Amino acid sequence: MKRGTAILTAGVSLVLLASSAVQAVAAPRGTVAAPPGTPASASVQREVGGADHVVRALEKRGFEVAEGDFTMWGIDQCPESFALMGTCYFNNPTAPYNLAVLPHWPEEHIDPATHDAFGVMEEGYGPVFRLDPTEAILIYGHLPPEASYFGLQSYLFTREGEYQTDNVTYETFVSLGREELFFHEIPGNPDRIGSFDSLSDAINNVVIERQSGSSWDQLRYFIITPDRFMDTQVRQVLKKLSVEQQDIFSEAIPSNMRFGLGAAADEFVTAIRYARPADGGEEGTASWEWRTDPDLRVLRIRDTRPNRPFQPYPAWEADSPEPRGGVDEWYLQDAQGELANAVSVAWDQPCADGDCVASGRAKPFLNIQGYPFNVVGPLCEDIGMDCMGDTLDTVYQMRPGLRFDDGVVYAAIGTLGTATGNATYVSLGVNNLHLRLGALNVDGEELVGSAAEYGGDHAEKLYVHYFTRDCTGLEDLTLGECLTLTRPSD
Repeated sequence: MKRGTAILTAGVSLVLLASSAVQAVAAPRGTVAAPPGTPASASVQREVGGADHVVRALEKRGFEVAEGDFTMWGIDQCPESFALMGTCYFNNPTAPYNLAVLPHWPEEHIDPATHDAFGVMEEGYGPVFRLDPTEAILIYGHLPPEASYFGLQSYLFTREGEYQTDNVTYETFVSLGREELFFHEIPGNPDRIGSFDSLSDAINNVVIERQSGSSWDQLRYFIITPDRFMDTQVRQVLKKLSVEQQDIFSEAIPSNMRFGLGAAADEFVTAIRYARPADGGEEGTASWEWRTDPDLRVLRIRDTRPNRPFQPYPAWEADSPEPRGGVDEWYLQDAQGELANAVSVAWDQPCADGDCVASGRAKPFLNIQGYPFNVVGPLCEDIGMDCMGDTLDTVYQMRPGLRFDDGVVYAAIGTLGTATGNATYVSLGVNNLHLRLGALNVDGEELVGSAAEYGGDHAEKLYVHYFTRDCTGLEDLTLGECLTLTRPSD
């Protein structure tokens, strides 16, 4: 039988991105895409009174309107992004994203260093955009089939200036040797820094259900704007088209962003996350059809009157995000420690005094959204830090510095958020730090029951999963709960 050295990692991860555990409780504040201009689906056209009905109503109010589209971005698009940006944004490898591709305004500055940050785009369109202070983006259409998660969120993507180094967060990442992951310039334009910081609480399926009664397969509307006036105007137009107000959701872009269309203005991105569809998501399923060609339209709308006052929203600051709730999991601490010891005994490598944590054999995961890491949108924005596409309805924890050579086997041990009532899904993953790439993923469904064979209390609320270069021959020791990690050249 093949045997290796077992090293325990207890807790939940980024380089064992364990528990990308989506809580889906936050409330909101307030593959290349088809060519832009492709008609929306017949169902969307019919339910809003015709493909151009909304456009005509907005133009009747004196607004300039242009239509965009969507592009899917995932692990297959990583090489193009890495070539330009030096990153794959620590993607979820099993859940590609849908990005809004907007038409550029004629006077909008287009930076070649970021225009194709998510793949080569048609001239005049792109997912990276600047924001006129008196404009709005309207996304509407049918939401996808049922899944564990759906969420829409906008991000500060890049900003002109420098990141700050005189803070505890920067010093902490320096001590870990990982500061370049979170503090860096844009490769093709060193006058700008990478951000990818959240600008609001996500509008997710739970938020949508609470306000409108249902979400999956339903016709819903999303207004993204820095201007209260534009939000009101778009809502009034939709009301005249018989859209119920409960079906409209607003994402307020905060006033501490740098608005405008010139080179010095901030750049933004709007992304849709859609994870773990109930039908499995394989090619040919309804969820696959939606992901590859979402039943949505996206309009860019602006008020061209020169003297109309801008009506901003509040700034997005440290205390702006909705406080998190959930079930306290500290009662599982002893059971998790006992499980770690049981794993060490099963490998005939018992921890000293039966305590894997105290002996240093078990290394805890780090909650990178908590102090001193502070990977939370407004905290990142304050110091010029890249939040790597954070979202506040997800818990991110990491165990950096793991190497998978010399026969080392890692046992990841943690609480199962779906069993404790804290998550709609859990994923345990491995990231490539050089590429900033989410490389491999273990779905939470595979973790269910994985701790049962070790006995102990609360086994149904815990998991064990192994990671090594080659799981072959380790089946008796890993109980089949093992992920083989191939080298990039394999």
